[in-house]
Amino acid sequence: MIDREDFWEAHRRADSEVLTVPHLDGTVVESGGTTGKSKSSCYTRDEMRAITGCVSESMIAAGLRAGDRVANLLVAGFMAASYHHITHALRACTLPVVELPIASHPAPGLIADFLREYQANVLIATPSILARVANHPTTRDVSLPGVRLILYAGEFMYADQRALLSRAFPNAQCRPFLYVASDVGALATPVPQTDEYQARGTHVIIEIVDPDGGRPITEPGRPGLVVATSLVRRLMPVIRYPPGDLAEWTDVEHRRLRLAGRSQTDTRLGTAKVDFDVLRAHVTEFLGDETRPMQVVLRRRDGKEEMLVRIAAQIPDPATAAQVLQERLLASHPLVEDDLALEISHPIGVEWVTLDQLAVNPHSGRLLHTIDERGH
Repeated sequence: MIDREDFWEAHRRADSEVLTVPHLDGTVVESGGTTGKSKSSCYTRDEMRAITGCVSESMIAAGLRAGDRVANLLVAGFMAASYHHITHALRACTLPVVELPIASHPAPGLIADFLREYQANVLIATPSILARVANHPTTRDVSLPGVRLILYAGEFMYADQRALLSRAFPNAQCRPFLYVASDVGALATPVPQTDEYQARGTHVIIEIVDPDGGRPITEPGRPGLVVATSLVRRLMPVIRYPPGDLAEWTDVEHRRLRLAGRSQTDTRLGTAKVDFDVLRAHVTEFLGDETRPMQVVLRRRDGKEEMLVRIAAQIPDPATAAQVLQERLLASHPLVEDDLALEISHPIGVEWVTLDQLAVNPHSGRLLHTIDERGH
C-alpha cells in the first residue's frame, strides 16, 4: 500500500518521481484544502475524458434527462477538480442538456435568482452549498418548486440538511451520483434505492483493508480503509492508494460497499478537507516540544459543521493559545476560512484537556484521532 506522505513528497520534487513521462497536455487539479503541502494531481486529456465520461454516465444513471437545465453549484477556482469535472461531463453527456455555470461563490440570494431566472430543474452541488442556498430567505420563504432533481457528491447528506432542502425544493429528489476522489478519479456509483455503491471495475480496483495492519478485509460489515488502484491513469499512476475514506463491504462478490466516513489522516469539514498531520504540526510547533496527544471531534450544530481540536496539555493562558492556534489552522486551510465566510461551518474550537479526557478505541486502547459525531 502506498504511503500517502511519501507519494506526495516524491511528486513535489522539481523532477517528479511519480510522473511516468513529462506532463505536456491535460489538466492539473488540487486535492485537499491546505497550503504549503500541495497535492497536485496530473491528468492527460485522454485520462480526463475517461473520468468525465464516467461522471456523465453516473449523472444519467441518477436521473438526468434530455432537456434538463443543470445548475453547476460546485466550488470553482482553487484548482479544485469538482466544478471542472462536471463542466466537462455535461459537455460529454450523450443527452442534450443545458449547463448553467453558476458555481458556489455568489451570495445565496443571487444563486436563487439565477435558478429562477434560468429555470434550473437540476442542481449539482455538495450538501453544504445546497443547505446554504436553501436556508436563505429567498428560498426558505419562497421555495423553488421547479427543481426536480438534486445530485450531490463529496459529502454525506445529513438529516437536518435533507429536511432543509425538502422545504426549499419541495419537488426535488436528492441523490448521490458518484463516489469520486480528485487524487484517484471515479471510484464507484450509487446503487439505486440503497445507501450502497457499486465499484467501477473498468476504471478502478477497490480494496478495503484493516487500518492497523493493512490486510485486506474480505467479509461484509467490517469497516476498513479504502485502497484504490486506478486502471485509467498512466501519467501519474495510482496503485494501492488510500484516498482517505472508510467503508465496509455489503456484497463482496459483486463489489458493493457502504461508505463509513473519513479516515484518521484527514477529514472533511464543510466543503474543505482538513489534514490531521497539518493540525498536529501546528500544535507541535506552537508548544515547542514533542507532539502532544490530540484528537479532533466533528459535530453538527444549528445546521452547520463544527470541529473541536482537543489537546492533552496544560498551559498558562489557554484562551490566548487557542486563538493563536485557530489563526494558524485557518491560514493553512483557506477553504475552511471560506466556509466560515459562507456560514457553512462554525469556527474551529480548541480545548486543552488531560490525557484521560481523550477517547480511545474500546477494543485496542489506542487513541482515536478523529471522533465523528455527525451521524452519517
